[in-house]
Amino acid sequence: MTPLRIAAAALLLSLSSAALGSEWLMMVKSQNVDPAREAEFEHWYNEIDIPDVLVVPGYERARRGHAVGGEQRPYVALYTIASSDMDKTIIAMLMASWRMDQLGRGTDLIKVTERIYYKRDGKGARSESAGKPTHIYLHRSKGVAAKELGAIVKAGLAVSATPYRVYNVLMHEPVAVPDQLVVFELSAASDAEANAAVQRIEAWTGASGCGADCAALYQLTLDVSG
Repeated sequence: MTPLRIAAAALLLSLSSAALGSEWLMMVKSQNVDPAREAEFEHWYNEIDIPDVLVVPGYERARRGHAVGGEQRPYVALYTIASSDMDKTIIAMLMASWRMDQLGRGTDLIKVTERIYYKRDGKGARSESAGKPTHIYLHRSKGVAAKELGAIVKAGLAVSATPYRVYNVLMHEPVAVPDQLVVFELSAASDAEANAAVQRIEAWTGASGCGADCAALYQLTLDVSG
């Protein structure tokens, strides 16, 4: 067993005995500071960082994507978490991150621009017959009604629509962000088709209200479970 897995096991034993029930989401937006080393960046993120994160107690699923359009291609990572004590889980993640750095498993290529924790807020909607997700559309606003999410999925514009509420903005310089995040999973044959679906979704939801970064489309590049 690796030192990181030993540390993760110790953290698991330190958690309360209550079932890890509530669903949470950690959203991490980042940039690669040296695009010439993109292959190295991708290898580190997919083969080192995400496997390390998924051994932290409660972390169950990781999805990664890069923004559609634009030259800098910012990245997003979404981690689905089950926890009955999210504050303790956040501390466990911070401790694991510190240990990763101590073990030399970090990188100088990443610049984190946002790290925000959300709590699931409602059932959302999912299609059982839609294709495999290829894109993620993140829509942040003051609120989209549950019936609208259901209508969007029923219309075939998204595979799923999951609503969350902000819990903790964990950044060096915390900023105000909209209360709600809706994670739409899309199934599209191309970026253009995904963009067309987003335009139709926005006709249902309206403008996000906080600029282009609060309504961002990403091509899904990784989806793994711990």
